[in-house]
Amino acid sequence: MSIAPPAAPRRSTHLRRITCEAFERDDGLLDIEALLIDTKPEPVRLVTGKTVEPGVAIHRMRVRLTVDRERWIVDASAYSEERPYPECEGIEPAYRRLVGLRIEPGFNLQVKRLFRGEAGCTHISELIPAMASTVFQVLWADTDSTGSDLASPGAKSSPVGACHGLRLDGQVVRTHFPAHRRASGS
Repeated sequence: MSIAPPAAPRRSTHLRRITCEAFERDDGLLDIEALLIDTKPEPVRLVTGKTVEPGVAIHRMRVRLTVDRERWIVDASAYSEERPYPECEGIEPAYRRLVGLRIEPGFNLQVKRLFRGEAGCTHISELIPAMASTVFQVLWADTDSTGSDLASPGAKSSPVGACHGLRLDGQVVRTHFPAHRRASGS
């Protein structure tokens, strides 16, 4: 099933691209790198008077998180390659505060609290939840066929029950994670 065609003619006004990539390091740690790029199809004049030409990045923000296999963040860095205001550059060191946090349920709320308002950059902070999800994707793929590393009964970090495809009364859980299954309607 695909998305329905638009109801009316339209034109592009903004493009935001977010990518996340995971790397396994020789020391066994994982580097998760994220990139956010905002562009416009037409020139845009910023409040500073600077004009950004079509297709040129208004924002190009990068974040790298280094995590261990238990999902503890052991290093973090943020960098703004392109930013609309010079002051944006000053917030990057604040993201070192991620070091020592564990990517687990409640992590995204911690990030929102740490970097809300003037304590963070909206665009850099936006990358962190996608990176956390990427960590889970890497480690989920790294488990054995039963998913025993992340899906043991009572494990707080289990993806079982965390989405429609892994719902407790669904076929995937019934077949591959029977210890977690719940009868339909219960």
